[in-house]
Amino acid sequence: MKQLRIVLIPLLLAYLNIVGGYFVLQRKLIFHPVPVTGTTPKNYGLAFQDVSFPSFDGVTLTGWWIEHPQKDSNRPILLYCHGNADCVSQLAEVSRIFYNFGFDMLIFDYRDYGASGKAPLSEKAVEGDALVAYQWLKERGIQDNRIMIWGHSLGSSVAAELATLTHPAGLILEGAFPSIYAVSRQRNPWLLILPFMIKDKFETGRYVTQRACPLLMIHAEKDTIIPIELGWSVFQEAAEPKQWLMAKGINHNDFPSVAYDYQKPIQEFVGKCLAADTHK
Repeated sequence: MKQLRIVLIPLLLAYLNIVGGYFVLQRKLIFHPVPVTGTTPKNYGLAFQDVSFPSFDGVTLTGWWIEHPQKDSNRPILLYCHGNADCVSQLAEVSRIFYNFGFDMLIFDYRDYGASGKAPLSEKAVEGDALVAYQWLKERGIQDNRIMIWGHSLGSSVAAELATLTHPAGLILEGAFPSIYAVSRQRNPWLLILPFMIKDKFETGRYVTQRACPLLMIHAEKDTIIPIELGWSVFQEAAEPKQWLMAKGINHNDFPSVAYDYQKPIQEFVGKCLAADTHK
């Protein structure tokens, strides 16, 4: 018995040290801010406007406003919430795709990302940043019934909560997950992490039950970051109206490579959202 204790105690202490390290460092595991690289929509033949605006606590956020030269009061406006290791520089190609899909768009960086102001990151902070970006569109005179919110990966949770706080025409989630807790359990089932230990919950599975706008969920068939079963569980919980679209044969970050294969269903979804009078 004494020999068993000699073996088990160091193992237990090591395990508790790993759990404690996760608790202390979890925000560094969630958020991976990157700086701008100089790549812009101009590299893909698009004119754009650099924009900046203060967030709810005064932190300066930066991004791009991209619009078609022909004004159209019925054109959909896209607000894009990026993932945890992106910035606008990495979305220059994506902006070209969205432009070709018919969107005018605001693509922005959360605090500490890209050229936005440096400030501590948290769920509350980035979701507040997204709400301010939405309000920036409203201040330009853009009506709710033209705004489509699109979120990728971590940004899918940001976008989903934003849709519960505002009244967009529609919501598109790409690579969504139920919560940070669910992802942690899926990746590390051996690690005893309890819900109360999660500082930034990102409960997408709850947010999609609270929105009123139509929902389109896109998920990569071979997603190794957020396995497709996690996305499907979010979809099953989501309130109607909702639609599922599996992108065949690709991984988590590969959607731009096949985006045009799914242009028609995405444009049809957007068209239905803008045609539906969901705010009466």
